[in-house]
Amino acid sequence: MTSYFGYAVAVTDINRDGRDDVLVGAPMFMERESGGRLEEVGRVYVYLQTGVLEFNISQNLTGTDVYGRYGTSVAVLGDLDQDGFNDVAVGAPYAGDKNQGLVYIYNGRPDGLNSTPSQILTGMWATANSVPASFGFAVRGAMDLDRNGYPGNMRVPAGREEGITELTGSTLCA
Repeated sequence: MTSYFGYAVAVTDINRDGRDDVLVGAPMFMERESGGRLEEVGRVYVYLQTGVLEFNISQNLTGTDVYGRYGTSVAVLGDLDQDGFNDVAVGAPYAGDKNQGLVYIYNGRPDGLNSTPSQILTGMWATANSVPASFGFAVRGAMDLDRNGYPGNMRVPAGREEGITELTGSTLCA
């Protein structure tokens, strides 16, 4: 069995120490549940750089939805909450109550990422009251386009042909 370790990789300075840290997605990571059965939940490994080319694993962020493929995408969002630490998004394209996909937003802090997401985003089509397939399959952070101090937007493609959901900085920071 394989976890698809490295399916998604992002690099940023999470803890504001001046060194690049690495996040590695493993969307098919399996965890043993209390009854002993393996469940595919996905995981993101967070490696903090401690020296020149020296990295220590500081934490694991593990998905909760079986077959949700948590960690399929990982993106650096910049400092959404303006606390001086970079924040990240993690996609789980088959998570959620209808398997529609979710995107988790984690805030940076001095010792890594907050282990509890500050927001969990789900896709919804504007024209119909339905959900897109595979929301969060790919996530891309963007720059501060309007120079208001917040990252300008985040793009989340939903499936192959369904289009792109664009979330503005004010939406992500609300």
